[in-house]
Amino acid sequence: MGSYAEEHRTFFYNLKRYGFSLSKEELKQIIITVLVIAFVWSFNKWGDVTFDFMEGIKNFFLGAIFAFIGLVFNQIGQRVVAVHYGYDPIYEYGIFGLMIALVITFASRGLLVFFLPGAINIRHLAASRLGEFRYYTNDWEWAKAGFMGPFLNILLAVILSVFKSNPLARQLMILNLLFAWYSLIPLPGNLGLYLFYPHIYLWTFTVGIVLAVTLMVFFLNPILTIIFGIIFGVFAMAWHYIKIDDQFTY
Repeated sequence: MGSYAEEHRTFFYNLKRYGFSLSKEELKQIIITVLVIAFVWSFNKWGDVTFDFMEGIKNFFLGAIFAFIGLVFNQIGQRVVAVHYGYDPIYEYGIFGLMIALVITFASRGLLVFFLPGAINIRHLAASRLGEFRYYTNDWEWAKAGFMGPFLNILLAVILSVFKSNPLARQLMILNLLFAWYSLIPLPGNLGLYLFYPHIYLWTFTVGIVLAVTLMVFFLNPILTIIFGIIFGVFAMAWHYIKIDDQFTY
């Protein structure tokens, strides 16, 4: 039997104990986030001409399933990477962002689907980070974990593009693209802030990938979409780096 520290330095032990284990508070915040996104998504889907309660409930239920899938893909990669670096990932919803989502939904009568999906906060695991150069929270590692959120959302959207002729698959694809975009908004309580602040070039790289995939996912095959997305992300990051460097040069 190994020591306490050895057990806590095991990746799969930490993944089970911390990465995929949710507290009651996390579950509550995930449920609230899913319900708000489902409400926003289904707001104008309660009947074409007249109010239809059953149609609305069906669309709200589908919206909740889609929002849950999108949130799971937004979080799962972040959790795995965070645990890999010796952190305990904690989901925190952005209550301010969800309130903005409701205001925009009512103001636009459901024509504009907007929401902020919140963020993964990380806490260092003492035994797991022994010997690390930066013992406490490392912003660069946090940024790399955050990158996996929008990346897995667009990856799911690309996979779903194979079935885009199916209305349900197409809706889930679109919602995951929205998850990727809205995750990147650098506002307090949102994932984009933890990408933008620690490493702005990684944020630019991610924006480039999401932009390219969004433009091409409806027209190209999945493999080409991912390849061109990554290439465009690299060019976007290089352009941003050169532009900033030129400003400091002059």
